Amino acid sequence: MSINKVLIGLVIILSTTSFARSQAIQEIFEKGKKAFYSDNFDEANKNFSLILSMESDDYETALYKGMVYEINFDNDKAALEFTTAISKKPKLSDTYFRRGKIYDKLQKYAEAIQDYTKAIKLNKSNQEAYFNRASDYADLKQYDEAIKDYTKAIHLDQNDDISYYNRGLLYKDMKKNEKATADFEEAIKIDKAWEKELRPVIQQLQSGQ
Repeated sequence: MSINKVLIGLVIILSTTSFARSQAIQEIFEKGKKAFYSDNFDEANKNFSLILSMESDDYETALYKGMVYEINFDNDKAALEFTTAISKKPKLSDTYFRRGKIYDKLQKYAEAIQDYTKAIKLNKSNQEAYFNRASDYADLKQYDEAIKDYTKAIHLDQNDDISYYNRGLLYKDMKKNEKATADFEEAIKIDKAWEKELRPVIQQLQSGQ
């Protein structure tokens, strides 16, 4: 047997083994998550602990370890695992988005914005990344940037009543009453549940208050 055939055989074996391991990790995570959301925490911990015990720093293990830490509210460790995952596969939008959400929980808004920006660069249709980045810009009082992102989020999902609501609040704070009113009306049109809260606000805006 030639050396080339041996090498090809080894590559196939390693690839198959890696795929099988990734599948196994995903299955363990799904079992743990199902148990967690069924309030069966002992079973959840059993499955999650198995993932956390894995020493390998490959992408899949780091990704799922990060998600386990996130579910367990250990955000610092989750951020570290997502960072490892990103270092292994730096071209995946979703991993930056996941780490951005962790940075939000840690109130590291500048870092979160950087991750959402990277996620958007890799996937311009990531509506949630625009929404989350807009919220961070708003927290940092960067209203113009926040409005741009809420506008993009609305463009990607025209039934996003929360983006209309949030953008309306920003317009209200900026004394742009007509634009605030228009956004609040759109939020109500999409979901009538906003009527009780927003109708009095709209009346105040229209009266110039």
